[in-house]
Amino acid sequence: MNLQDTLDIKYMEMALDLAKRGMGTVAPNPMVGAVIVKNNIILGKGWHVQPGRPHAEPNAIADCIETCEDATIYVTLEPCCHTNKRTPPCTNAILQNKFKRVVIATLDPNPNVAGNGVKILEGAGIEVTVGVLKDESQKLNEIFFKNILTKKPYVHLKMAQTLDGKLSTMSGDSKWITDENARTLVHQMRLQYDAVMVGRNTLNNDNPSLNIRMGIDSKDKVPYRIVVGNIRKIDFNTKIFTDEHTNRTIVLTSIEDYQNASDEKVQLIKDKKIQIIFTSIKDDKVDIEEGLNKLGDLGITSILVEGGGALASSLLERKLIDKATVFIAPKIIGSGISYFNQSFEKMSEALNFNNVEIKKLGNQAMFELYPE
Repeated sequence: MNLQDTLDIKYMEMALDLAKRGMGTVAPNPMVGAVIVKNNIILGKGWHVQPGRPHAEPNAIADCIETCEDATIYVTLEPCCHTNKRTPPCTNAILQNKFKRVVIATLDPNPNVAGNGVKILEGAGIEVTVGVLKDESQKLNEIFFKNILTKKPYVHLKMAQTLDGKLSTMSGDSKWITDENARTLVHQMRLQYDAVMVGRNTLNNDNPSLNIRMGIDSKDKVPYRIVVGNIRKIDFNTKIFTDEHTNRTIVLTSIEDYQNASDEKVQLIKDKKIQIIFTSIKDDKVDIEEGLNKLGDLGITSILVEGGGALASSLLERKLIDKATVFIAPKIIGSGISYFNQSFEKMSEALNFNNVEIKKLGNQAMFELYPE
């Protein structure tokens, strides 16, 4: 690795750190950061803050302490080049400011860009380098990458379990399997997602708020709270139906269950103005895949699934998750409820995961992994 390669990595790491400042505020757009350098001096820095506002590149240009002519701009995602949006193409800003070199972490999968930004810059005689910290950039925007290509929400399953693989006792008690370190991290994770999803049993048993607390700066964000299950058995006296953010609560249920609900419950739902998404029934349960597609149609780009066992099992069985985070606490409870109830006859039938990362977090282990 030569000196230029080392410097490229150094400045791209800075750009990635800047991009993370948009976490929780830029969806459905990607998190992007930019650093402008000339003669090894940083002239300006910027990141994308909110949809409809300037992108990272013009923000970095505006931050510059002198002209950008002959400078290098490091940007974590290929500069946009299309015009059918609220902000002007970033390639125009780069050309107008006479940059000498552009270093890009990864290409933009958006079909409106997808390498065209690079072609425009190279066609104008600008030196372009692509692929510096590519993996890190793609992981940072894994939600955007899936959503822009499929229009379906990115599904991240969070599980907390004991050493013997239980999520709760047989009575349903699960407070608390993990310690405060893990719970704080989960609240940080909620900031990254458009919605938090739980099953009906988890809602009724735990009465969760599903908001962002634990001292985390929520950036005034309230994620959608989605509960999945038979609407006739949902407790509408729980927090997500009685707090000041009921307009951010969604019920995913079947039309059959709604039609069989009591007149009293139907009136309660109407009085509370609860948003309901109807699905068909599959295997005697809400068709979760159909529900996810409908949530995507509403513009929800990402969902953090926090339980419980029946919901997790449905998602795993139908291979609908994009990522899993598993917290394992040093506890054994014997008989209890597990996340996954399907049985396989052969090891070759098992659900496999890869790209596994293992971290120690407080007094528990955290596994981050992706399905094959």
